[in-house]
Amino acid sequence: MTNKNTKSLIILSLFCTQVAANSSEKDNENLLETIQIRGLHDSVVKSLSYKRLNDQISDTISAQEIGKFPDKNVAEALQRITGISLSRVQGEGERIGVRGTTPEQNRTFLNGQYLASADWWISSQPNRGFNFTLLPADIVSSLEVYKTPQANQDEGSLGGSINIKTLDPLYTDNDLALISTQLQYNDLSNEFDPQISTVFNWKNNNQDLALLFTASRLKRSLRRDGLESWGWHERSFNKVGEDQYTSSIDEQADLKNIWTPGGGGSAVFQQQRILTTLTSGVSYILNPHWQFKSHLLYSQLEADNSNQNFLWQPAIVLNNSGTLTNPKFIDNTLVYGEYGKLNDAEFNTSMEAIWRKSQIDTSSIQLELSQSIPRWQNQFRFGFTRGGGGTSEDFTSQFSANTDYSVSTEQHKNIIANYAVSPLDAAQWRLTEARKDAQDATDSLIYLQADFNYELMHKALSDLQFGIKLKQHNREFSRLRSLDGGLNGLSGAINTNLSEHPDAFVDNYLSQIGNHETLKLYSFVNISSLSQVFSTFPFKQEVETASRFDIEEQSLAGYLKLLLEGDSYRANIGVRIVNTWQDASAFKQTDSQNSNGFQWLTDEKSYTDILPSANVKFDLDDDLIARFSVARVMSRAQFHHLMPSTNYNVTQAQGQGGNPNLDPYRATQFDAGLEWYFEESALASLAIFNKDVESFIEFKRQQETHEGIIMSIDRPINGNGGSVRGLELSYQQHLFNGFGIIANYTFVDGSRTQHLTETSGLIPGTSKHSFNVTSYYENHWLSIRFAYNYRTKFATGLGEVTMDDYGQLDGNVTVSINDKTDIVFEFINLNNEISYTYERNQFAPTGIYANGRRFYFGARYQF
Repeated sequence: MTNKNTKSLIILSLFCTQVAANSSEKDNENLLETIQIRGLHDSVVKSLSYKRLNDQISDTISAQEIGKFPDKNVAEALQRITGISLSRVQGEGERIGVRGTTPEQNRTFLNGQYLASADWWISSQPNRGFNFTLLPADIVSSLEVYKTPQANQDEGSLGGSINIKTLDPLYTDNDLALISTQLQYNDLSNEFDPQISTVFNWKNNNQDLALLFTASRLKRSLRRDGLESWGWHERSFNKVGEDQYTSSIDEQADLKNIWTPGGGGSAVFQQQRILTTLTSGVSYILNPHWQFKSHLLYSQLEADNSNQNFLWQPAIVLNNSGTLTNPKFIDNTLVYGEYGKLNDAEFNTSMEAIWRKSQIDTSSIQLELSQSIPRWQNQFRFGFTRGGGGTSEDFTSQFSANTDYSVSTEQHKNIIANYAVSPLDAAQWRLTEARKDAQDATDSLIYLQADFNYELMHKALSDLQFGIKLKQHNREFSRLRSLDGGLNGLSGAINTNLSEHPDAFVDNYLSQIGNHETLKLYSFVNISSLSQVFSTFPFKQEVETASRFDIEEQSLAGYLKLLLEGDSYRANIGVRIVNTWQDASAFKQTDSQNSNGFQWLTDEKSYTDILPSANVKFDLDDDLIARFSVARVMSRAQFHHLMPSTNYNVTQAQGQGGNPNLDPYRATQFDAGLEWYFEESALASLAIFNKDVESFIEFKRQQETHEGIIMSIDRPINGNGGSVRGLELSYQQHLFNGFGIIANYTFVDGSRTQHLTETSGLIPGTSKHSFNVTSYYENHWLSIRFAYNYRTKFATGLGEVTMDDYGQLDGNVTVSINDKTDIVFEFINLNNEISYTYERNQFAPTGIYANGRRFYFGARYQF
């Protein structure tokens, strides 16, 4: 049997298993007959079969289809689906939004159950959205995106839910063994990295016991070049001389509420990622009525990294009575300024070198016992998932000078900084700060679930389903901060400067960003040399009480669902009722001048959601299907928004506070769709949707004093509601002689009036336009695919930050040497797209980043 047909039958068998769990035996026989015929065709037919037979509005990608794209994790595979928006970090897909919503407003499931995760970056805030860098695409049997809910599916998704299905050992070929190896090259890091993944399946002679194992180890060396700024806030100024100003808090200031940066710089980020993933599955048919299944997953991402950033820091100057000279303003934004040396301080800006030891992991245990007896199909499930980790060591060094400097953000996608003391005069930049910090997070959930299906044997009423689920979800987060790192402490004792730890600067830095005035060359630190010096010092650490929290959510959900079926329609109507008990504990600051002025407090809250839903599918003829859905949905607030405390960054003088009384996002949604399967591997579809959201979370930015430092703090509140509406178009067809096309387009229009300003505002996560275009050619020995993914600008939900338009071209070429061996060429970001974010307007850039191109060469072999 060919490799292609083997994979096809794997996907076919898994789909048939799912059908068997939700339909009568008679229905199963008819569906099996239909699907087996289609199962012999290519991967496009598989994905269309999933979509066509589902009772709700959904999209699916089969494993074979994923394998023909150059996607290295699950998020990158999902970006090919209509209505999916991908967020990238360091050039790799990390988070997924559905239909104009942010990643944290959607749930990700592994075989229908929650999967925990954490973040490696020390400044990351705990996110309900799953971190997809932990899941390689190789472990997937199929990816399902449910855009309308059913009563038996877990709550928590405002836009839609994502279900990652793994292979079922009983329905996978016996003694199947696959191995895939690749070599990756990144044209910024100039490194070659190995990748390997394997799959093995075994069944006993009776075909009632099966074991499946997968293992993968993926290495990636990356570099990100960028210009960045942070800490934008409204600041007032008093005039003290000719074109010279100082910062003011006077209500009668000469210049009021000017949008002003806190700092920024030219940054080189480098990282070594090693992803190791192991899974195992067991299926055992105990007797004709009972079956046992288990699935185990462990995935670990080693993510050690470094960042060297030559900074400009106006906040240090302005917060210490320094002067701003010759300012220029556009759109009430400070786009140019000259900052003077400080008379009462040792320095006013720095070069920062950071190196981190980071690691995160996720694990999952799923146990399922199924019973099938006349008219009853029952399932009992128990599981546990845990994600954790972060940055165990975060060493920071700052080499500073007291110098005049200027900063300009006048030019689009450029930041120009000039210093009186040259960034190349390394001896003039001395060590003024030495820190060793750390961050750790834990995300865990345990669940117990029972589902029952009773066949009604009625002409119009097919099945009655009901069930109950108990969950306990815990999220903990803490940081360690070191003490006495300044000139009066460790850095003074070390007494060194940039010239004593020199290193060669990176090649081709910012080759596509900025111009000849942009700072593209500066003194670089030899991190190995400096880390040896740091290792000899006894850093003293304490818990950063401002960010420490522990949140526990317990929920009890029950549902009732009725399946209806006629000659030309199928429908399900139901209701899910869920009660949530929330305990949010954190250190709340009681003395703004004292870093020790905190008290551990717990805020309790409980709420109940009644979530009705209805899905109807009409077979208008053999090839035309109409769908309608109406539902009530909810999505819980972010964890760090619920903490009763304030989390801030001392260097950047900014942060966020929490509000444990936040209500969830709640919405009523309506969906309708039309699908035309005009050929066996062809589809033209249209879908419309509307979500009326009761309340969006807004952030009130204000100046607060913490540890004696004036900071910009964002605090969340429940703001006004709004609506998210849109249109999805999809078309795919095999054209001629092996050529085909897959294309989709999504239009999303979100509108709301901000409670704080009474002005219209962007809805976070909503790109007005997004599309995917894939062209392909296939014959018996060659497969070629070019895929372009594009989305227009969107609000990130962090302050007023907007991500600009982004489009990326990827490709795959697979050559079949024989029935068992494929040679694979892949490329990612071939057009070398630049990512760009700004806050409030484009004269306030927050990040202009180049991540480079990635190229892969490898082979797949089936034993």
